[in-house]
Amino acid sequence: MKVRAAIAGLLAAAALVVPANGSAYRTWFEFTRQSNSWSPLTMAWDYGGGHYDTQTWRAGSGVSTDACWINHGWLPAGWYDLWGHWDYYDATIKGRVFYLQNKPCWNGTWRTQLFIHSEETASQGQYCPTGGDDPYCWEGASDYYSNGCIKVARAGYPSDLRLVHDGWHARSGDYRHGSFGVGNFVYVR
Repeated sequence: MKVRAAIAGLLAAAALVVPANGSAYRTWFEFTRQSNSWSPLTMAWDYGGGHYDTQTWRAGSGVSTDACWINHGWLPAGWYDLWGHWDYYDATIKGRVFYLQNKPCWNGTWRTQLFIHSEETASQGQYCPTGGDDPYCWEGASDYYSNGCIKVARAGYPSDLRLVHDGWHARSGDYRHGSFGVGNFVYVR
């Protein structure tokens, strides 16, 4: 009888931990600042019981390592909440985006308009009208540089952006789009 009660207690506790969607796990990203154009962005998901897995992509952030330099420096260190996710975002940054919270750097300067994104059009295509660097066209390694966001490649099949996007939906079970909040979504170190 004690064993049955213990098992029932464990099952009840597990039901509180495991999301309703059987494929949903606690999922977050880690961005390790190594250089502006070559830093790992890692998605981690927790299966529970101390078991987790990861997937990593090359990413970039900023054109300077000065986190306080607005629109030039990489992201300040610390945890970021997710403020929204769009597939067809249509502002200065376009396409598939994860919108991160505003964050102060070490001297109190606020960094705003922070995203995980790539270079694509609002319809998730490529617009490459010139032989130079076009903002909605992935031309190569120099495109990892950003105005301070985290940027992943749009090249390849599937692209890193597609893998980040689909991985988030598949691992987290979160299919929401638009404005919403998810705490502790990205850790920047």
